[in-house]
Amino acid sequence: MANANNPSLWPLTPPPPPTKLGIYRRLCTTAGVHVSPLVFGGMSVGTADNDWRPLVGDMDRERSFELLDEYYNAGGNFIDVANN
Repeated sequence: MANANNPSLWPLTPPPPPTKLGIYRRLCTTAGVHVSPLVFGGMSVGTADNDWRPLVGDMDRERSFELLDEYYNAGGNFIDVANN
């Protein structure tokens, strides 16, 4: 019978990350959250009208998803989605 403690059920080492962005770090010593070393700032993603638009720009929905997909495929998992 198989169980979680059987080492034959788990690979000995995980596959290497696609880029250094996939080498995660612990977000906080008291949390179990591991994040990519570079955060993706989402302020310019999308087309919302706000005071920051002239400074950071914006992009359409299609281009936004392309950029987010590239970040994720490179190993990124930490996205800043603050809106104020």
